[in-house]
Amino acid sequence: MLQAEPPPAVAPAPAPAPPDKPPEVVLVSRDSHSDILASRDTPLPLIKGRRTEDALLRQTLFLTATLTVVRPAAGPAAAEQTLRWTYEPYLQRQLCFTSMTGQFSCAVAEVEALTETVSGEAPLPLAPVAATPEPATPGQAAPVQVKAGPSPEAEDARTAVVAALRARADTLFDDDRRLELDPILKAAGVSVRKIAVSAKAPAKRVQAPGS
Repeated sequence: MLQAEPPPAVAPAPAPAPPDKPPEVVLVSRDSHSDILASRDTPLPLIKGRRTEDALLRQTLFLTATLTVVRPAAGPAAAEQTLRWTYEPYLQRQLCFTSMTGQFSCAVAEVEALTETVSGEAPLPLAPVAATPEPATPGQAAPVQVKAGPSPEAEDARTAVVAALRARADTLFDDDRRLELDPILKAAGVSVRKIAVSAKAPAKRVQAPGS
């Protein structure tokens, strides 16, 4: 007696995806920039047997600041805003050489993130803007223009991380060379005549990478 084959298995229809949760905040503005905190150029007279070559190790310590202002999505446009900040330090190294003909060239710069990243947020007070408002509708008061003021908490956080990094700049540069460059020179049988140099702290702003 023939046995009927079982009916083919049918997978149940997937459950509908839950609706997207509406955003809790609305982006008002975002700014990202980098400030150079310290830099050091170290001459490296390279020696291998009877051969010599002039090299230069360029190291830069910089801080990338990302400042984002948001406000509640459900509130009015003039609702209290919140500043969210992130301060990320980086160390950049670049090895340069001077040829026998005097031509100066540099390898591609390498950038490494440091661990002293600082993040936080704080409400931004709203203050009236000293500007000429749009003409008011007859019988109605003129609208008051407002903007977010500065954040003392964000400035305090930046001041603290900048001071700590500048105080450690020479140590960071020394450790970077010892861990990243010296092993390469040693493996190649190259020695370096020592020259004492120290970090300097320029006040300069540059555009953040990728912004």
